[in-house]
Order: sequence, then C-alpha cells, then structure tokens
Amino acid sequence: MSSQPNQSLIDGIRCFQELTTSGRPMGNKELAEKMQINEVRVNRLLRTLKSIGMAEQNAQKKYMPGPVVHVLAAQSFHSSAIFRAATKVAINRPFDDRTLAIGVLWQDSVVYMFHAQAHQNPAEGLGGYHLYHASQSSIGQVLMAELDDEELSQITCHWEPNQKSVMMDTIEKIRREGYVCRCDPAGKIDNIASTFTVGGAKAGIAFTDFHIDAAELDNYVGQLRELINEIESYA
Repeated sequence: MSSQPNQSLIDGIRCFQELTTSGRPMGNKELAEKMQINEVRVNRLLRTLKSIGMAEQNAQKKYMPGPVVHVLAAQSFHSSAIFRAATKVAINRPFDDRTLAIGVLWQDSVVYMFHAQAHQNPAEGLGGYHLYHASQSSIGQVLMAELDDEELSQITCHWEPNQKSVMMDTIEKIRREGYVCRCDPAGKIDNIASTFTVGGAKAGIAFTDFHIDAAELDNYVGQLRELINEIESYA
C-alpha cells in the first residue's frame, strides 16, 4: 500500500478552502490561477464538490461554498474543545483598549477563530477566519516556535532564504522568553502573543492595537497569561 499522500484529496480540500475564504464567488479560471493547477482539474474538483453539497453555483455560474459548510461549522464547534474553551472565555472578557485575537496555524498560514477590536461586542469577534501568512502574524510566530526543527523545515522550505533566516532568529527569541513582543515605528509596544493548549491542540492568543512603554510590558504579559490559564482551566 502506498504511503504517498493522495494528491486529489489534497487538491479537493484546497479548492474547498479557497472557496470558503474568498468572500466572493469564484470562476474556474480564477481558482486555477490561485491554486496554480490545471483549469480542467479545477473544473472536475468543483463539480465533485458541488455534487456533495460542498459547493454551489450562482446565476453567473461562479462557485461559492455550498450548504455543507454550515454543517461542518456546527460539527467543528462541537468537536473542537480548543475552539469552545477559547471562544467561551473570550466573549466574556471584553477590552476597551486593545484587540484580542485567537488563532491556529495551518501549514504556513494563520486563521483566526476570534478577533475582537476595542469597544467591539466580543460576540462580533467570532469567526474572524481570514488567512494571514504566519511570518506576518505574532500568533503565527509563537505557534511556529512550538514546532520541532523538522516541522519548521517543512513549513518554511519554500520561503526566501532571508525571510527564513529572520524568522528563525525570531523563533529562537520566542523560545527563550515564552512570548513574542512587537513594536510600532515609534518604539512603543503594540503587540504581544503567546500560546495555550487544550486537549493536546495548540492555539495562539494575542493583544494587539495598543501602545505601551516597556515598563508596562510585564503587566500586559501577566494579563495575557491570566487569559491563557482561564482558557486551559475551562476545558
């Protein structure tokens, strides 16, 4: 029996993922260019997804997520202890001076399960699903720091050498300190992030969109760790 990954299955999942994150219907050609695979293959994948309710077409014959996406969303919430614990705590902890973000790592991308800005109703922060490159996200950086060298190599193998070198330096610092801290152009700290674990699964949590001096850092890190302890104990 072959131990090689099933490329058709991988492409099908990628195709569905592109539909669910695009925010608008997509045509065959556009999707083929985005996935960098043959348009005929994309057409076959889309027709298959449509046949099982994972995709549907609008009046212009473009594709968008089908009704199965709602079923998967409900099932994911039920089956994901980390999602339930993190979001239950987050919606009960509003902040009026910062953004609270919680996300997970997928390959070299980060997707947010929660992203609530200052003064925003925390419930509105649920499902902030947009993908971001892990190197550009503090949550992505702390989650990559949790990986071993082999896992990191698989994620970064296609990165530019300079990008990879800078990220490895950042990861080494995160591993020493247990969190990441970033500054704005004026030198004020505006982003801190760390990780938590629920049921063996890891996610990242961050405070962003604030501006503090270094003297206040320990206080903010302490508040972040309080949230982490609350999430991990909730589960």
